[in-house]
Amino acid sequence: MKHFIYKTTHKNGKYYVGRHSTENIDDGYIGSGKWPRSLKNKNDVVREIVEYADNIEDLIVLEGKYLREHFGQPGCMNATPDPIGWDSEHNPMKDPEVAAKISGENHWTRTSPENILRGDEHWMNKNPTAKRKFIEDHPNKDGRNAKLAMKRGTHINLTNNPSTQRSRNGTHQWFADENGLSIGSETNKKRIAAGTHNLLGPEENKRRVDAGTHNWLGPAANKKMLEAGTHPSQIKMTCRWCEVSVSKGMFTRWHGDNCKHKK
Repeated sequence: MKHFIYKTTHKNGKYYVGRHSTENIDDGYIGSGKWPRSLKNKNDVVREIVEYADNIEDLIVLEGKYLREHFGQPGCMNATPDPIGWDSEHNPMKDPEVAAKISGENHWTRTSPENILRGDEHWMNKNPTAKRKFIEDHPNKDGRNAKLAMKRGTHINLTNNPSTQRSRNGTHQWFADENGLSIGSETNKKRIAAGTHNLLGPEENKRRVDAGTHNWLGPAANKKMLEAGTHPSQIKMTCRWCEVSVSKGMFTRWHGDNCKHKK
């Protein structure tokens, strides 16, 4: 199985980030989220492989990193910053019996008439007071919406991310669990010590944005780097331990001092 993070980009600039495990890289998979599933013409999108992982556990951690970096950014169509969902191999919806229990006539909108989401039966139309309160308290109204908050610089990931403090004092769950083990803990510690980890907070993120090196800069900056030949994916490095040549990003994460073949 090949495990990788992918980015599906529509010709209108909207995109989706996710994880995928497959034996066939060219299987045409573009994502199982609401947005990619809503696309009627797959010819309008391009899927690129962003980074590989050795196993599904590392892949989930890697997906969480990319989702936290992209969620709320202009054009990002991911509905959550959390790496939720099943991998392709273990998705219970592949079992016809499981799918049948929650699909079609068994779907909750069919089995619970009070939950019908249309027309006069919609709860907003049945309860004007609740509708008014919902609109008044809606996060889109005052900028609590994630995309607006990112744009305004008020998102918690930019201002007061709890992970930032826990990373600095060494109590982040990625460092160690109750058994003293953690996926990628040593790599995370090295990246934080080197000042290159995205959990270091707003000052470090701002520095990288100002320098034009942050992945939050989106497709325009990426295109500019690709045209100039300076994109990390174009910079190849060879690991002296396993003698594999990979992009700079993969080298930093999986090779060099982090190579499993290091003597």
